[in-house]
Amino acid sequence: MPTYDYRCEKCGHEFEENLKIADRKIPTEELCEEQILQNENSVGHGFEKCGGEVKQIIVAASGLADPVRLGIRKPDDGFKDMMKRMKKNVHGAQNMDLNF
Repeated sequence: MPTYDYRCEKCGHEFEENLKIADRKIPTEELCEEQILQNENSVGHGFEKCGGEVKQIIVAASGLADPVRLGIRKPDDGFKDMMKRMKKNVHGAQNMDLNF
């Protein structure tokens, strides 16, 4: 079965579902079930269901639409640190250009 990706328009929660092609729209017919912190001004403190609209998002195969590869987003600090450690530990990698 194919995997489909979904995102809540209100809270941004993203999730995947393995569904038959005929059932791929079912998650968009329901409201977001993600638990979010209640507003501080509301009575009581705790969590409530988000209730936002869920929409299917399209993800390109093979990472072709990776925002880092497309230059839309820069790699996070954890990725940069990992690359620096790899450069330090790999013979001949000292001459590699790892500018981000």
